[in-house]
Amino acid sequence: MACRTNTWLAMWMLLAVVLSATSPASALLGIPDFLELGDCAKVVLKENFDPVKYSGLWFDIESVPNQYQHTKKCVTQNYTWTGEYMNVGTRGLTDEDEKVRQGAVMHVEEYDVEKPDPAYMTVDASGVPAAPYQIIATDYRTYSCVYSCLEYFGFRAEFAWVFGRTPTLPPNTIAKCHKKFTGMGVDPKKMFPIVQGEVCPYYEKLDEILATSERQLLTLLGPDVPTTSTTTTSTVTPKLAHEEVLLENIEETVRLEEKIVKEIETKVEANQEVNRVAVEEKEGDVDYSAGLQSSSSCLLLSLLFIAVLILH
Repeated sequence: MACRTNTWLAMWMLLAVVLSATSPASALLGIPDFLELGDCAKVVLKENFDPVKYSGLWFDIESVPNQYQHTKKCVTQNYTWTGEYMNVGTRGLTDEDEKVRQGAVMHVEEYDVEKPDPAYMTVDASGVPAAPYQIIATDYRTYSCVYSCLEYFGFRAEFAWVFGRTPTLPPNTIAKCHKKFTGMGVDPKKMFPIVQGEVCPYYEKLDEILATSERQLLTLLGPDVPTTSTTTTSTVTPKLAHEEVLLENIEETVRLEEKIVKEIETKVEANQEVNRVAVEEKEGDVDYSAGLQSSSSCLLLSLLFIAVLILH
């Protein structure tokens, strides 16, 4: 699948080729740090992607740093599928904790592909170059793995995201995206966690926000799909979400310890059985010997008694 290019990126990449991305001149001219040698990865998109189910609130969990992205912390994306394109509302904080709101439109890519696929969209936003948005994996209700890459003159600008329906995700869920990225040849170590939670402006209303998101998911995905809470009337609090992650790690540790204890108990029982058999065999030898001596004595006495009777 071809990756999208644009005039803005071509200009920077041409400068990078001429000056070399590691030269002092490139730093003075402000060439982005994310430019690197190489081609974009070959992407396998999410099969049968449904943009309607993808709609709603998503939290940025991890991403590749982008110095041209204004939102750095507490980043959320709200998607609304219109039937023709996706409206995107982004909120977050800058590094200086200034609130930022941005709007964008994502439409299904039609020009750089053989066949349009809703899992491959292009983001158009004011002040930034158009960029691909490729969904490589999602279950719609928990996580999403997204890849974006621009290439020109042998250089690439490669980005990746892990999104969640809640501000935190269990490590094993994040690992699903990492595995997908690794399989594509994308190094997940380039990604860094996005600050979410108590320091964010949304935190005081998070329970309400998640409850609204949950109701929307029930509408989009149906009542048979598990929700982010144990019942349809309860909500997932930030504290509970964090504790669920810790509980999952603890449960995994307990399972491992139980397995080790089970192995030890099995070995102990085996040793006890060996010792028991050895003791019984030893005791059995003593009993057999005593019994034989007793029988011999009785037989001798009987013979003597018979001899006495005969003599008389």
